[in-house]
Amino acid sequence: MRYLAIVGYWIIAMFIIALIMVSFDYSLSQAMFLGSLYLPALLCLRLMIPQIDFNRPKEAIRDTTLIISGVTILTILLMLIANIDCSIYAGCNVPSTIINPAFVIIILFAIAIPQFALERWFDKRQQLHPQSIEFISDRRKVKVVMNDIAYVESNDSEVWIHLANQETYRTKTSISQWVSILDNGNFIRIHRSYLVNRLYVERLDANCIHISNISLPISRKYKESVQQHFAPLIQPTINIEATK
Repeated sequence: MRYLAIVGYWIIAMFIIALIMVSFDYSLSQAMFLGSLYLPALLCLRLMIPQIDFNRPKEAIRDTTLIISGVTILTILLMLIANIDCSIYAGCNVPSTIINPAFVIIILFAIAIPQFALERWFDKRQQLHPQSIEFISDRRKVKVVMNDIAYVESNDSEVWIHLANQETYRTKTSISQWVSILDNGNFIRIHRSYLVNRLYVERLDANCIHISNISLPISRKYKESVQQHFAPLIQPTINIEATK
């Protein structure tokens, strides 16, 4: 639900940007295409901004400046490339406004700020109303609070649901389906056989994630993703070992 809402917001934002582009004498189809060129920058902002450590002002200012500069340059380059495509924009001059850095930054943050507010709303809603899920385990219906699940383990044809209170449930639902079911933003795939809840991670090593006294391997396929997206999401009270 969370990610569907974000994607829906991006689609609406793309339409709004397209309407702005129409005012520069682009056709609606051309304006929609140009509006879609802002999506890579918006995705970069969503992934990179949460990684900034605002408790260290100097580093935060540096990182923020680099990120804003990078996404602005990316968007301007995409605009220029799109406008020199003769098959689409033959005979059109590039309006100076749409490649003006100030204009690009205003558009990006006018879209990004409400998006971050939307995600914070989902986080608060999740805390106030913990989401429950139902599934079949050993021919009986089980209902658990989503955030009570510490990790999900795939074992051949069976999947085991491990709760924080040490209870376990066996299901036939594949781990790929559990990735879709556990979509509240706390669960991260670290291995073809493991899906973990970041709320219960105590330590992150180069090749393992530790939950209580259990070590779960990080596979090569997911290692880069874990390094990029896991550490920024860990609660401040959790100590993470620097990954070399």
